[in-house]
Amino acid sequence: MTSIFSKNKSNNLNTLHISTDLHNHILPGIDDGSRNLAESIEMLKAFQYLGYNKIIATPHVHSERYWNSKEKILTAANELIIEKEKEKIPIHIDISAEYYADEKFLDLLNKDDILPIRGKYLLCEFNFYYPPDDAKLIATEIIKKGYKPILAHPERYEYWNDNIAIFEKLKEYGFLFQCNIPSAAGYYGPIVKNNFNILANKNLIDFLGTDVHDAASLLNLRNIIQSSTIQKILPNILNYFL
Repeated sequence: MTSIFSKNKSNNLNTLHISTDLHNHILPGIDDGSRNLAESIEMLKAFQYLGYNKIIATPHVHSERYWNSKEKILTAANELIIEKEKEKIPIHIDISAEYYADEKFLDLLNKDDILPIRGKYLLCEFNFYYPPDDAKLIATEIIKKGYKPILAHPERYEYWNDNIAIFEKLKEYGFLFQCNIPSAAGYYGPIVKNNFNILANKNLIDFLGTDVHDAASLLNLRNIIQSSTIQKILPNILNYFL
C-alpha cells in the first residue's frame, strides 16, 4: 500500500503531505460546496497541486437543508468522475457523505440507505449551536450496524470549548475524531483553534480533513499543512488506511 505521506520534492522542503482527504464538498451542485462541474474540476486540480491522489467526496445529507439521496450523490459523483477522466486528472474519487446526526439519519442507517467510507466508517456531524441530546445513542446505533462512527470537526462545536472531559467521553462512546486542517491556523476563530490544539496535544485526532467548499480555500491550505502543528500530527493519523 502506498503511504499517504510524501516529501515535497518540488520545494525541497522536508515536510510530509497527506494524499487522502476524507471530508470535502467537491460534488457539483448538491450542497453548499462546488456550484457546478467546472468548479469541481478546479478543486480537483487544487487537490492535485497539494499532492493528494485520492479524495472521498462527502456532500451533506441533512434532513432540513440538503436532503441528498444516495442516488443523487452517486449521479453527481459519476458526472465528476467522467469529466475528470476527460481532463486526465490522476486523482481517485471514492463516494460517501457527511451525515447530520438526527432521527432522519438513524432512519437511513436502519434501512441501510447510506454510503459508508470504505464500507467501514460513517462520517457524521452535530448541530453547531446546540449539543446533541444523546451522542452516545448515535455512536451506539452506528456501531450496532457494523460501522465505526467518525465525528466531523469536533473542534468546531464551540459549546464544548476547553472541555476535555466531553471529548474523552465521546471517545469512550466510540467516536473517532476527524479534525479540519484549517482549524489549526485559526480559520474558524480562536475557540476552534484552541479546541484543535487541545485534541492534538492529547493525541485524540484520528483523521485530518480539508472540509473545503471551493478551490481557493483549498489552495490556502498549503502553508497550514507545512506548519509544525500539522506536521506533528501527520505520522499518527489514520488517513493511511482509507
